[in-house]
Amino acid sequence: MRRIVHHELGQPSQVLRVEDVPFEPLGPNQVRVRLSYAPIHPGDLLGIMGSPAFGTPPTIGPGGRVPGFEGAGVVSEVGARVDPGLGLKPGLRVALFPAPGSWRDEVIVPAGSVVPFLDTIPDEIGAQLLINTATALISIRTAHESVPPDARGAGVVVLLTAAGSAVGRLLGKLLTDRGVKVIRLVRSEAGAQKLAGLLQSSPIFATDTAGWKDRVRAAAEGVKIHVAIDSVGGHLLGDIADLLAEGTGTVVNFGSLGGEASDIRLFAPRCLTLKGVFVGQWMQLPAEEREADIALAQRLAREPGPLFEVAERYSPSRIADAVAHVGRPGRTGVVLLDFSSEQKAAS
Repeated sequence: MRRIVHHELGQPSQVLRVEDVPFEPLGPNQVRVRLSYAPIHPGDLLGIMGSPAFGTPPTIGPGGRVPGFEGAGVVSEVGARVDPGLGLKPGLRVALFPAPGSWRDEVIVPAGSVVPFLDTIPDEIGAQLLINTATALISIRTAHESVPPDARGAGVVVLLTAAGSAVGRLLGKLLTDRGVKVIRLVRSEAGAQKLAGLLQSSPIFATDTAGWKDRVRAAAEGVKIHVAIDSVGGHLLGDIADLLAEGTGTVVNFGSLGGEASDIRLFAPRCLTLKGVFVGQWMQLPAEEREADIALAQRLAREPGPLFEVAERYSPSRIADAVAHVGRPGRTGVVLLDFSSEQKAAS
């Protein structure tokens, strides 16, 4: 079995390596999946570095730690006690989440982490289907709860940072479908032009251009902005705080793409609120709600457009190139680890 592993915290390009290890035995309530693709999310790299933005640094055991939390592939073996009613059988194409340690060509997970997906959905999309959609939905629900009751309904305006990211595109689509006016923010004018054709009713501004905050205020057309959904943090958080309604403004944050300490100086004097969300909250939802979210994710995956765009595919042996691509300015789409290429070469 081939896996990508790190034995210490540090820069991903320096500490990640590919190792061949023996196959692991399958437990009675588990499923073995031959992986085709696994995404590299920014949060995966924060964990490898032990960044405070990841939360508690991950534990690295004597055998090292394999990153990754989701992927897609084909079931190769089903444990003896797995409920037959789940319909899991060898040859079935599935997505995996949560699947800690998914950066390997074979993954063993509990049966509850396996989600069959439709034949019309390519593996490249199935591999990135669940984490980003779950993150977007948790953020939207928290944002809805943060809007004052008397301001809910038609005419709500939400500020969205990192609108060109994978989660940002999903947020823009889902919020717009719910009748929310989304003012999208991206880092550069080039990024704004790239996204201009998507959600044409949703204005988009580059934060590297002078006067962008004035243009945001004009786009809101006099409506108070009570909520911003942010995944950048850093100095941009201070600018976002300046645009929110005093006394009722809330920033819902699920990431730190800015890679620097966040500016919260305006939060106290303007009586603003900062709420953090993370994808683990989604796992605590009732099963019925999670099933509905998974069905929504599969519907979104079948829609035309670049909601689940792939930036590039890299074989495990090119892991250093892959993680460098994740940090490339202006990247569009998700970077995937392609385990199927080496499986085809071996066969």
